[in-house]
Amino acid sequence: MIWIVGLIAAAFVCIFFEVILPGGVLGIIAGICIIAATIFAIQDFGLMTGGLLFFAAVMGAFLLVLVELKLLANTKYGGKLFLRASIDGHSNPPTADESIIGQTGKTLTRLNPSGMVSINGQKYEAFSQDGYVDRGQAITVLNRDNFRLIIQKT
Repeated sequence: MIWIVGLIAAAFVCIFFEVILPGGVLGIIAGICIIAATIFAIQDFGLMTGGLLFFAAVMGAFLLVLVELKLLANTKYGGKLFLRASIDGHSNPPTADESIIGQTGKTLTRLNPSGMVSINGQKYEAFSQDGYVDRGQAITVLNRDNFRLIIQKT
């Protein structure tokens, strides 16, 4: 009986620290402790009691994680672990629509073969089919792909 209680207590301690120091190892150890406690309970008290112990231990572990996450989020230490702000930026600027094809502009940077171009006062990332294009060159938009314009010198 003492082994069963000790293994369940060890599992709960491992789960407690797994939430604070995630990595999976303590969670695996906790699972092994619960399975070992279940095996001892089946040997000592029968299949029904072992099954109930397993169910109760898994539910207890689940509730421990939920309570710990809820309480930990409101502490000074937990404030450093949880993300509280959202990011509203974009990783890539939006590309132009199909109407930009055929328009002319100029290069803002040297294209080797990629760089920045200006068309109608808007900046776009572009790829030159002509390869190297100097800064300030006149260009024409041939096409566009997901994140850039395909251009050529005019």
